[in-house]
Amino acid sequence: MNPRASKLSKLPYYPILGAAIYLLLGLLWIEFSDVFLASIVSDPVLLTRYQTYKGFVYVLLTAILAWVLLKQRLQFEMALTESQRLSHMAFDYAATGIAYVDVNGQFIKVNQELCRMLEYSADELRSMTFQHITHPDDLLLDQGLREKILANDIKQFSIEKRYITKNNHTLWVRLSVALLPPQQHLSAYFISVVQDISAIKHAQHQLQESEQRFRTLLDSMPNISVQGYDEHGVTLYWNKGSELVYGYSKQEALGRNLLDLIIPQPMHNDVKAAIQAMTHSGHPLPAEELQLQRKDGSLVSVYSSHAVIFDPDNKPRIYCIDIDLTERKQQEAQLAFLAEYDPLTHLPNRQFFTGRLEQAIKVARREKLQLAVLIIDLDNFKTINDSYGHSVGNLLLKNVSEKLKIFCRDTDSLARLGGDEFAILIEHLPHTEDAARFALELLQALQQPANLTERIDVTITASIGISLYPEHHNNAESLLQGADAALYKAKAEGRSTYSFFSSQLTSTARQRLQLETKLRLAISHQQLQCYFQPQVAIQSGQIIGAELLIRWQDAEQGFISPELFIPVAENCGLIHTIGHFVLEQACLLGKQWLEEGLPQVKLAVNVSAHQFSKGDFEQQVISTLLATGFPAHLLELEVTETALMHNKDAAIRTMQQLRATGIRLAIDDFGTGYSSLAYLQRLPLDILKVDRSFIDNITDNDDDRQISKAIIELAHTLHFDVLAEGVETAEQLALLKEMACDYYQGYYFSQAVPAEQFRQLLLNQSPHA
Repeated sequence: MNPRASKLSKLPYYPILGAAIYLLLGLLWIEFSDVFLASIVSDPVLLTRYQTYKGFVYVLLTAILAWVLLKQRLQFEMALTESQRLSHMAFDYAATGIAYVDVNGQFIKVNQELCRMLEYSADELRSMTFQHITHPDDLLLDQGLREKILANDIKQFSIEKRYITKNNHTLWVRLSVALLPPQQHLSAYFISVVQDISAIKHAQHQLQESEQRFRTLLDSMPNISVQGYDEHGVTLYWNKGSELVYGYSKQEALGRNLLDLIIPQPMHNDVKAAIQAMTHSGHPLPAEELQLQRKDGSLVSVYSSHAVIFDPDNKPRIYCIDIDLTERKQQEAQLAFLAEYDPLTHLPNRQFFTGRLEQAIKVARREKLQLAVLIIDLDNFKTINDSYGHSVGNLLLKNVSEKLKIFCRDTDSLARLGGDEFAILIEHLPHTEDAARFALELLQALQQPANLTERIDVTITASIGISLYPEHHNNAESLLQGADAALYKAKAEGRSTYSFFSSQLTSTARQRLQLETKLRLAISHQQLQCYFQPQVAIQSGQIIGAELLIRWQDAEQGFISPELFIPVAENCGLIHTIGHFVLEQACLLGKQWLEEGLPQVKLAVNVSAHQFSKGDFEQQVISTLLATGFPAHLLELEVTETALMHNKDAAIRTMQQLRATGIRLAIDDFGTGYSSLAYLQRLPLDILKVDRSFIDNITDNDDDRQISKAIIELAHTLHFDVLAEGVETAEQLALLKEMACDYYQGYYFSQAVPAEQFRQLLLNQSPHA
């Protein structure tokens, strides 16, 4: 209810006051009329009659007056009721939210529209304050303005603010607030008019986002220039992209003629004709690639398209959209360079070199000439790369390429084939021995120390493979393959040398491919077997474990040595399959023997460098242990020193993770690799195996004897157990026992035997056998 509506019924009734005065005057008249009439009327009869009827006249007048007053009051009340009804209807059904709010912010009365907007009922809102529904970020502004009204600093205010609806939606509104002062026992209160402007705000937000996206799009493409010109070529529009592409600021460009800005002099007539054609026809010309002029006079390649628009005065306006092709041209040039050149050394790559070789073969064939292809590969480049990092490795490759450039003649063709491999084409080769002489001189030149940084000087060697035309092959691809085969021969002969291609090398390569094929079949047909080399405690003579060795008995060739097929397996990736097979066999048989009650022995599995460097090796080992149930502490993994040198930190992390599961770790062939004491003491090892090359002559060669003794003492100092490999005589065993070596393996006790024979060996030494 309107707080002022109830007051209307209490307003003073002015007609009643008039009637009261009228009655008072009537009473006075009746009271004093006798005296008055007696003074002006002399007829006593008339005076008597007046006195008889004056009461009746008074009553009649009073009745008439009461009827008139009653009618007036009824009409007034009806008008007041209708006014109140219309006022309530206007409040309740207004299309705008309206609320009466006391000075503390409490809602007194709210209309239906406000309830709809805020999703609260009227009763809910009357129990709340405007602070409850105002967005926290707008509360201080709203509250501050209301305080200014109460302080008479302002009369009213209108703001845009946010409400939080009952369902936690944000509602944007335009709020108008005025204060009604207190009247006749009624406290002051605010009248708030609330208009929902969410749709307007949403539209504004979308428009702002659209404009922002458009501006961002233009700003993100600085290579797009947009210009506008009139029919005479005078510049009317010049965007930021135009400033960046052509170098003129907006102030410099506007008002100037297109011809004076970016059109080279030779193009002026063509551009004038193009402008005239477009303004007369109203159609743009086809887009095309142009060479336009920057402010500094340089030329820039752009892809230019046009649009013709007529303004309200029907005057043509030409808009040009020019896309700067500079970056694309650079990329094209770079791609063209990368297609034929090496990005690091800027030497021709394999593709370019092959093409050059094909052309040289055509000339040599026509003129009956001889030529040579040399492939140079740096020795131990990977070690340098791993030791000093790839950046130093790249410096070394650049240094080598510069040396090769200096050494080669103008008629020679030099290229980098990839990695640390380079190729040289020698044309017009007089004699075969000239290629050998060139290779020797080249090897000597490369051996000169290379100063890579202030602190790093590197001396390297290289191996060279040589293939000749027409003696060896008569096409480019075969010559490259021949030189590559000769390179491998040079590396096999000890590196830092050269080798010519021969038919024997081709035969060897074919044999390796055939062996790889047979090995794949052997794996799929389960022809590989695990043999067990017993490991024995020197003091007790008891078997404490065995090393698993892979054996291949081929149906046609018979026994094939691991020394032949293991390198092939490593090169083609089959080593991972073989390694997993050996690991699985060790765990399966080991678990089976434990269940049979045989003595607990550790089973050692060799791990290839290729396996160890694979990321999932640790998980593969753990999964196998879990699948078979074989105890981790009975599994021993043997890794060579060289396998650990590829990535030292990663190798140590892997070993630590394996060791944490209880697996034993051994380093195999110790003394044949780097044998770094600083590195060795970082390794989480259990056992160190002395390579058989020291054991073979331990009884006859004092150097081998002293080295073996030093290795054993070193291992014990680092708290490692020691196992000697290749023990074949009682004298060797006695000497190892004297040196306090812990364990041994070799033919003196037993050669590697099949699983069942090893099982029998365990049964024979078992106290329950």
